[in-house]
Amino acid sequence: IFYRNAINIGLPVVVADIEADDGDILSVDLEKGIIVNETKNIEVEFQAFEEFMINILSDGGLVKHYLKEKE
Repeated sequence: IFYRNAINIGLPVVVADIEADDGDILSVDLEKGIIVNETKNIEVEFQAFEEFMINILSDGGLVKHYLKEKE
């Protein structure tokens, strides 16, 4: 439920086992399923988001996505 609700409000949620400390800079590619800790030069993979979820997130959540598609 948490995961779906997060997508619905436009909040991407990713679960990955990556070493990170306060202040580290992370880059997340939702389409490719990659997180990079730029500070430590560590890269891990996670399950990439499907295209429809990327579209919902890009529009700012499910309601905004629906209103955009309705136009």
